[in-house]
Amino acid sequence: MKKLLLLVVILLALLSVDHPLIKNPRDKILGSVVSDLSDSTQVQREVKAKHALTEVRSQLKLNKDQDTHLADSFKTVRGMHWWEQKYCKNRELNQYFYGDDLLQTCTIIAATH
Repeated sequence: MKKLLLLVVILLALLSVDHPLIKNPRDKILGSVVSDLSDSTQVQREVKAKHALTEVRSQLKLNKDQDTHLADSFKTVRGMHWWEQKYCKNRELNQYFYGDDLLQTCTIIAATH
């Protein structure tokens, strides 16, 4: 128990000291840990949109404009849902997708829910 307490005290001392020899490496380590955690949660959150985009690309033969349009719209799950609401449910006109391509895209998005 004393070893654990001593370790905690040493860690707290290292975290609170602002000496350049300690502060610079500590800030680098904390920065990399925070960015790694941020990236991992972003990846977990956007898996559905990436999966839907991959499925659309594999099932439909997209031209460059269509692919760019979908890639921009499907960057986030929120963007994918917005696209689905606008073009699949509200039936607004889309300059890149119409007819069978639009129906297949809507079906793929609905399957990812």
